Amino acid sequence: MDKLQKVLAIVPARAGSKGVVDKNIRMLHGKPLLAWTIEAALKVDDIQDVVLSTDSEHYAQIGREYGAWVPFLREAKFATDDASLMSSIQHTLDRLAKEGKAYDVVVVLQPTSPLRTANHIREALNLFLAKPQSPKSLASVYEVNAKYRWLLNINDESQLRFVDDKLNQGGGFNRQSNSPVYMPNGAIFIYQTQALSAQYQPSTCPYVMTEASSLDIDTVDDFQCAEVQLSQMSVDAG
Repeated sequence: MDKLQKVLAIVPARAGSKGVVDKNIRMLHGKPLLAWTIEAALKVDDIQDVVLSTDSEHYAQIGREYGAWVPFLREAKFATDDASLMSSIQHTLDRLAKEGKAYDVVVVLQPTSPLRTANHIREALNLFLAKPQSPKSLASVYEVNAKYRWLLNINDESQLRFVDDKLNQGGGFNRQSNSPVYMPNGAIFIYQTQALSAQYQPSTCPYVMTEASSLDIDTVDDFQCAEVQLSQMSVDAG
């Protein structure tokens, strides 16, 4: 690993939530949801700073209690339902640059992935920095059943179309020769800060996680599933 690389971790946690109210600070196994991600990032030695990007002073205070750096609040226009993740990340980087803090690599860790551990982050960062020709981005994924190749959508003419256009063109898949199919899980994104553009880029490097560790919190049921898994992890570790 190139020790000269300056690495920033950003935990994006706006206050608004369409589903579970105040999801990012809802208690999970004894801690606010966002605390699991902050604490995991702080355990990774090659990350210099862990910033919580939020539009809420209440969230900011909770983040600070768990060790995050919150140098400013996110501007309102970057905290709406329509604001993209990438715009909020770029906003954070731009504000930090104005304060004299520049980074080579940014690790984006969404708080809705509490089962993503420090070891996952460490492995993904090592993979990203160890590439002979460093990729511009990395995204965490998990393997899903090959049947997902056959997903359909309904077009504007109310006609079924395969999501994979190869199938619309008459192509097909041999069941025995199917290569693995992967789904992004939103747990880890890594970017070269000078090449920050789209969330998924043509040169994006994959970091494969298990389906169990890829749980993405969106509903109360997801919180319950995470609670069960974290309880089991505590038993196994004890």
